[in-house]
Amino acid sequence: MSWPDHVRAYIGSCLSEPLYRFFSLVPHWEIGLSTHEVSTLTYVHPPLAGRRAVHLTDLHLDRYHARHDRVVETIDELQPDWIFITGDLLNVPEGLPHLFRFLARLREIAPVFVTLGNHDHYSGVPVAQYAELADRHKVTLLVNQSTVISTGVEELVIVGVDDPSLHRADLRCVPPRADRRFTLLLAHAPNILDHVEAHHAIDLILCGHSHGGQWQVPGLPTFWLPPGCNGRVAGWHELGEHKLYINRGLGWSFLPFRWNCRPEIAVIEWTQEQV
Repeated sequence: MSWPDHVRAYIGSCLSEPLYRFFSLVPHWEIGLSTHEVSTLTYVHPPLAGRRAVHLTDLHLDRYHARHDRVVETIDELQPDWIFITGDLLNVPEGLPHLFRFLARLREIAPVFVTLGNHDHYSGVPVAQYAELADRHKVTLLVNQSTVISTGVEELVIVGVDDPSLHRADLRCVPPRADRRFTLLLAHAPNILDHVEAHHAIDLILCGHSHGGQWQVPGLPTFWLPPGCNGRVAGWHELGEHKLYINRGLGWSFLPFRWNCRPEIAVIEWTQEQV
């Protein structure tokens, strides 16, 4: 990282750690996080028609709460083929057992693919420790890496880059374009869209980081967005031939409040034709 990024990471860690430690002890103070919304994203791609994936992001899971059980139940009912999680898994090292309790439950439903966000680095947990725990729980952690799944008809390539907001993403892990291949990019922050180039053969990008603004006051523009969003708040965004979806996430940042901005579970459904 550059020195401004090191400074920002240090400040982010110093500010967030005491807040997360305190508020995780008083979960009854959470506002606007108890229920979630399921968003359905339809993507026309005949070779994968009938397949379904769930996208989660920004778990910030330092304590396991009843709302996490409800998320697991919803995902179980959706019966996805794959589950993708795009970073900000936790905030403090004490959250690791709670996080992997949640990931292990998801892994019972479908294969889980995870990448890291800025708070995962702020936490001080080494990447090697995330990797060791992911391997132990049969979760696929992708840090500037890709993996290939054969669907019987074509390849589904899942690329996971490290956090773009801290300039850790390395797009050299994106494989070249090929016939009978669908490439999905998992990245934490929306500014990844400003770094992909025309030669990057990426069919769909999934990310989070913005929390959808977290506080949406009627009549006022979004006033809280972390660095790395570049003005993008939520939903679909396009640049050139690349399409990106920003999920509002499940957790909270700095303060345990969401206002007019419900937590989100996104479902990607591949179809034969536009519905």
